[in-house]
Amino acid sequence: CSARAAVLFYDDTHKQWVAAGGGPQTVSCVQLYHHPGTNAFRLVGRKMQPDQQVVLNCPLGRGLRYSQ
Repeated sequence: CSARAAVLFYDDTHKQWVAAGGGPQTVSCVQLYHHPGTNAFRLVGRKMQPDQQVVLNCPLGRGLRYSQ
C-alpha cells in the first residue's frame, strides 16, 4: 500500500519536528513493503519531486510503538 504524507523526524537536540531529507517540507510517497519469505515489513518514503530522494527507509519490527 502507499500514501502521500509529510515525513518528519523529531530532533531531540532542538525539541522540534524537522522535515526529512533537509530543506523545506514536501509531500512524499510512503510505501509499505512486505517480504513474504521472511514475513518482514519495511516503510520506504520518497519525495514526490523529480529526484525522488529517499527520506524514509526503516524496518517495522515486532513491538513497534506508534503514536498518532
